[in-house]
Amino acid sequence: MLNNSISGCCLLVTLIAMAGCRRDELVSALSEKQIQFTVEQDGTKMHLGDDGVLYRESNDPAKWIVVDKVYDPAVFEKSYVTVDDKVFRVSPDNGKRYEVLRQFQEDFEDLPTGKAGLKEIIDEGRNRWGSFTLQSPRKSSVSEYVQLRNDLISGKSDFLDARLEVSPEQHVSGKVALRCEAPARSDSMVTCKASLSSPLVYFKNGDDFWYEAYYYIEGSFPLTLADLECEFVKNHPGIRLRFYDTNVLGVELKALEKPQFEQALSEPIRFPKNCWVRVRAHFHLSAFDGYIEVWQDDQKIIDTAGMTIPFPATIYNSLEIGASAFSETDGKSVVFVDDVRVSDRPFE
Repeated sequence: MLNNSISGCCLLVTLIAMAGCRRDELVSALSEKQIQFTVEQDGTKMHLGDDGVLYRESNDPAKWIVVDKVYDPAVFEKSYVTVDDKVFRVSPDNGKRYEVLRQFQEDFEDLPTGKAGLKEIIDEGRNRWGSFTLQSPRKSSVSEYVQLRNDLISGKSDFLDARLEVSPEQHVSGKVALRCEAPARSDSMVTCKASLSSPLVYFKNGDDFWYEAYYYIEGSFPLTLADLECEFVKNHPGIRLRFYDTNVLGVELKALEKPQFEQALSEPIRFPKNCWVRVRAHFHLSAFDGYIEVWQDDQKIIDTAGMTIPFPATIYNSLEIGASAFSETDGKSVVFVDDVRVSDRPFE
């Protein structure tokens, strides 16, 4: 199975290595049709070209300054192949093809509990999830938590201060749910994680992404509950369900100036603890005319327009669920997730 964090890191390293341009280099300005989007920062216009390079205008209208290589279009092209109208993701390691996911459900009921269940969750034969992340003070760097993941799968290690397991403690239907426990971060960390990821989702500009899951939160609230991201682009931009004011659910586009989509209700609907809550979200994906809808149980809490994808060539290829970010320095966050559904069309 494709491994989210490992393949994402490799793609990012490859992207930078293949940049073919130097920062602060002066180059000829692109034509209008070569520009994906334009933003203004501190009075200076910045342009993202279809070559994946971010440019800044100079005093000479015919010359732009190279700011950074954001992504490599060739990596996008090499990562997917279409056969008989079906899209497959191609492993960068061995060329193996995996059909992408546009619709799937997960109730965790066919899995054993505990660590054994975690190992089976990411089994290649299930063709849903491919990776998990347990980032914590004891394993804070990428290399450390990747090694921990490998050791957990091989049986060389047990859980440390973060846990991700199939648990009978709480459940909506059936007998189990996914339990995600993230500890408090250390002062040197930005966040901790206890999350499950799929590198096989495939949503692009113009698509509709529908998501539904049940959540049960104990302890402290995490910052985010679900992230839809693009691993092929530097810093993995994406749109995510996150909390504001500790326990008010909203949406953020993790890119550019990080547009926020908060509840516009006169009294925001707060997210309760110690009970199951159904969360449903619909994102019409567009860099220009996107749309965001979110329901908490049966009440719509967000209904607004806005940018939902950072630029037109973006492919959202990773879905991360659970305690996907917990940034507090005290306590811990325990998040149960059950009855997950993903679709490119409204749920029946």
